[in-house]
Amino acid sequence: MAQRKGQSKQRRRRRRARRDGTPTVLVLLCLILTVVAMILAATIFFKIETITLTGSTRYSQQHVAEASGLKAGDNLVLFDKISVKEGIYEACPYLDTVQIRRRYPSGIEIIVTECEPVAIIQDEKAEVPDPEDETKTITIGNTGCWLMDRNGKLLENIPYSQHSELTRIYGVTLVKPEIGKSAEILQEDTKKPLFLLLNTAEDDGILQDIGGMDFSEPYAIRFNYLGRFVVKLGSTEDLDVKMRYLHLIVEEKLGSNAAGTLDLSDVQTARFIPND
Repeated sequence: MAQRKGQSKQRRRRRRARRDGTPTVLVLLCLILTVVAMILAATIFFKIETITLTGSTRYSQQHVAEASGLKAGDNLVLFDKISVKEGIYEACPYLDTVQIRRRYPSGIEIIVTECEPVAIIQDEKAEVPDPEDETKTITIGNTGCWLMDRNGKLLENIPYSQHSELTRIYGVTLVKPEIGKSAEILQEDTKKPLFLLLNTAEDDGILQDIGGMDFSEPYAIRFNYLGRFVVKLGSTEDLDVKMRYLHLIVEEKLGSNAAGTLDLSDVQTARFIPND
């Protein structure tokens, strides 16, 4: 008798478990059907019809749209944003930022900003070990002038006479320079001080007054200033202090016709040497 009661209880538990499990299966099935329906809707109904360009740029809307690889009829939801951006950057090296926005039900908006050229690198010739024979050397560099933004992106290989209003950087050699890529500098000790001085001068508002920066010796950096001064900076150590000295001496201590050499290599002995 007790055995039959136990079997009856087991059967009731199994029936209850089956009843309790039925809603879970239905919920999972509904979720799967919903996802499938959403994918089908995205595939069937959301197609690209228009591609618009927002932002000031030298590139036409048609050029950027073609560079994106997107075209009318492509799926609005399923395209790869990363590959689209890569295609635009490759075809449009002057672009600094690219954003891709989906504008439902059928639009793509490409939002861009441009790089601002701030300096020109004069690529110097250099001898380096031959990677195939260490007993020999090969010549690299000497590829001309490169337009560059403050982050070191190479924008264009230009003639020497072009953009004469921009600061020129001397004493460095570029390694395999390529438009749209970051400048790789052969002289490892030069890259950090170069961009530190370049960006500090731009933030300070004096970059446009600097005619040329010479990095031939990383610890004897010099630059031309206001067309009247040669500034011996030394290294970029204590650069903020040296910039304050520069403003103090030029703007408060010297007359508007003064010309000569400002030696700021040691802030403790900063001095002005007038031209003869």
